[in-house]
Amino acid sequence: MTQALPAVLLGALLAPQDTQVHVTTPLVTNDSIERQYGRPQPVELSSLAYNGTDYERRNVLTRGVLDVLVPGRYLSVREGAATVMIVPYGPGAYNGMAEMAGLDVEVAGIVRMRHQQDDSPCHRGIPGTCDYPWLPLLPGQQSEPLLPVVTITAYRVTDRGTGMDRRPGGARALADTGLDAAAADGKPVRAVGQFRGANLCRDLPAATRRDPADWVLLTPEGAVWVTGRRPEGKGFRLDASYLADTARWLEVSGRVEAAGEVRYLRASRVALVPRPPESEPAPCPH
Repeated sequence: MTQALPAVLLGALLAPQDTQVHVTTPLVTNDSIERQYGRPQPVELSSLAYNGTDYERRNVLTRGVLDVLVPGRYLSVREGAATVMIVPYGPGAYNGMAEMAGLDVEVAGIVRMRHQQDDSPCHRGIPGTCDYPWLPLLPGQQSEPLLPVVTITAYRVTDRGTGMDRRPGGARALADTGLDAAAADGKPVRAVGQFRGANLCRDLPAATRRDPADWVLLTPEGAVWVTGRRPEGKGFRLDASYLADTARWLEVSGRVEAAGEVRYLRASRVALVPRPPESEPAPCPH
């Protein structure tokens, strides 16, 4: 039997030392979500938009540009022609999320397809349907034919920083600077790349590993040792000794340091992200 969750209002936080804007819903903790739906899995938005039934009832992590869809009720996230409807979870959640309209965001939430008819509550006094207790009811396709059929009930929306980076002091993308320039000026950068564990794919000389906890990120600009933070964050934890985890992609914020021909990224933040559409996974040598 599903137990009632404690009612806690939506919170929004902008930390003075962080250019990222975090909008979270404490009503749904990572633990409670993972118990019901598993850990959030990174999925490209185009896969969700065009193959939504394959992800029904799944906890996903995706990205795109956030827009207002129905003022006061629903939002959307889009990438190119792919669009998914965002259903805010929790009282007041819409207002916090709508403040990020127009920004490139990361969305964590539960995928649901809209039925022909409007959803009906399963039991009197308990929100949600029998299949999705406690999740907001969805409008049917007959009553709202113009809305996207694929929806994500979002319990976390985070500004990926691209909207903030235009302000002084914002972290630049490593792709805009390159490793050598980033190491030379010492300013913070954001690097997106494929997780390679504890050098499981032998991207770097083993002798250059400075700390047993260091791990490798393979970026389009080259492989770097990531130091200072483990490959984990809100809702995920990767295993540096597990080869299958090298299929994951991460965004790491920090400063690049040079030691001879090798580059180290001293991380201040690590986030799980979907594979960029323009990137192809690099296989590990056997």
